Amino acid sequence: MSRPADAVEILRSLPPFRGLEEPELRALAAVVVARYRKHQVLFVEGEPGHTLYFVLRGRVKVYRISSDGREHILRLVGDREPIAVVPFFDGGPYPASAEVLEDSEIALIRAEDFQRAALAHPRILLHMLRLLAGRLREAQEEIASLSLKTVGSRVAGQLLALGKRYGRPADGGVQLDLRLNRQELANLVGASRETVTRLLYQFQREGAIRIQGATIWLLKPDLLRQWAEL
Repeated sequence: MSRPADAVEILRSLPPFRGLEEPELRALAAVVVARYRKHQVLFVEGEPGHTLYFVLRGRVKVYRISSDGREHILRLVGDREPIAVVPFFDGGPYPASAEVLEDSEIALIRAEDFQRAALAHPRILLHMLRLLAGRLREAQEEIASLSLKTVGSRVAGQLLALGKRYGRPADGGVQLDLRLNRQELANLVGASRETVTRLLYQFQREGAIRIQGATIWLLKPDLLRQWAEL
C-alpha cells in the first residue's frame, strides 16, 4: 500500500467528493491506494468496518454465504464506486464479504482519518449523506425487485443494469465488459443457475441478446425492458 502524491486528484475523481474545495480535499488526503490481485479478499463478513473502499480500476463483488453454503452476490462494484459505506459510518462490522474479480486498484480511507477531516470541514458530511441516501434508495429497489418480480424479469433487469454500468458498443449491440459465469449471474438475481441459463437462451432465441462463452451482447434493449416489466 502507498499514499499517492496525487491523492487530491484521486479524491476529486470520486463522485462523493466532486465539488469539494481544495482545503476539504486536502484534509481527506490521507487516502491510501492498494493493488489487489484477482480473487483477493478485501474484507470478510463480521470483521470491524473501519475502512471505506473505492474501486479506482477493476471489479469487486460483495456477497454473503447463506447457512446452507450458497453464495448470494449483493452487489457488483466497478470504477469510481464505493464499498462498505454503511459499516464505515455506523461503526459496526462488515455485513458481507468482498472479493476482487480482476486485478484492481483500490483507494482506502480509514475511519479515523475521515472523522478528523469531517470535524474540520462539515461540508464533507453533506456529500457523504447523498451517497448514503443513494444506497438506501438502491436497497429499497432491490427489495422490491426480489419480492415482487419474476425471475425472468429480474434477469432481464439485471442485464440492462449491467449494460448501463459496464457495457460498451460492439458488434451491433452493447457488449458487457464483465465476465460473469452463469452461477455468478444466478447469485446476483437470487435464482438457480439452471433457471438463469434457460432464461438467457430464451432471450437469445428471441434475439434480445447474443451469448458467446462468458460474453453477452445486448442486441434489443427494448425487448429486455418488456421482460423486465413483467
